[in-house]
Amino acid sequence: MKKILFLAAFAVALVGCGHQKNVSKTHKTSAVVEILPENINFSTSFRAFWDDFYKDTKGAKTLENYVPSEAFQKHPAVSNVDNVFVVSGYLTITPAFDQAAFEALGGTINQLDATTVTFKMPLTRLPEMIQLKGIESVEAAIKVYRRN
Repeated sequence: MKKILFLAAFAVALVGCGHQKNVSKTHKTSAVVEILPENINFSTSFRAFWDDFYKDTKGAKTLENYVPSEAFQKHPAVSNVDNVFVVSGYLTITPAFDQAAFEALGGTINQLDATTVTFKMPLTRLPEMIQLKGIESVEAAIKVYRRN
């Protein structure tokens, strides 16, 4: 009787461990998170852009081979520069901003004043960009129409 109880407990433990292993293997983390960091102010235009970007990447684990859909390529903040899709916009930065780290991601900036810059960043590096220190706010480029 003790052997049967021991074998039953052992079988339950074995099945439980196997289930845990399968759960960890099937758990996905996507390269583009749905929720933006709370320590940065994101404009409405950037939040809308990020939602579209999140949907367009479809939960991909990596953005290494990501090519935006034709619909997403038409977004005003997205352009193709030398066969690299980039996002454009504005950043408000603090003295803690590390321009070298930003440029190491493939980004370029144009200083407008002491705290405001325009930027271009490869789409595939955008999730890393919003994790950089010294970024106070982000705004995606929008289409500007001429008034008559």
